[in-house]
Amino acid sequence: MCDNYWNEERMRMGDKTKDMTVADLAIGKKIWVIAEGHIPSSSTGPAPEMTSHESICIVNASDQPALLTITIYFTDREPIGPYEITVGVRRSKHVRFGELKRPEAIPIATEYSSVIMSDTPIVVQHTRLDSRQSENALMTTIAYSQ
Repeated sequence: MCDNYWNEERMRMGDKTKDMTVADLAIGKKIWVIAEGHIPSSSTGPAPEMTSHESICIVNASDQPALLTITIYFTDREPIGPYEITVGVRRSKHVRFGELKRPEAIPIATEYSSVIMSDTPIVVQHTRLDSRQSENALMTTIAYSQ
């Protein structure tokens, strides 16, 4: 699939792609928002695989490391952050919100939203595993970008 996409991009862009790589396409955006966040308070099943969590999956397809900051917003208090994360050149990184500890831990069982900013275009996917019941629920979506 990736090769087909790259071949279609080369055809669309013409000769100017002959010396380009996938990283030259600057895939993604620099600002991402996840309006809905909530780390479930309990879990069933073996840890850490089945621990209830919220996470982001980040792809950096560029030839530059991506330096990210995450700011967390709440309904009834001031934001916390920034949390700083680096995603290496042409790498993927999965980050669980519950593992972010500095400047402070994100409260469990509390509604929040997040804004992710990067100095390099990236792609962000949001995932929640809710294993409070034995019938687990998994939700995932691409974050809003601009």
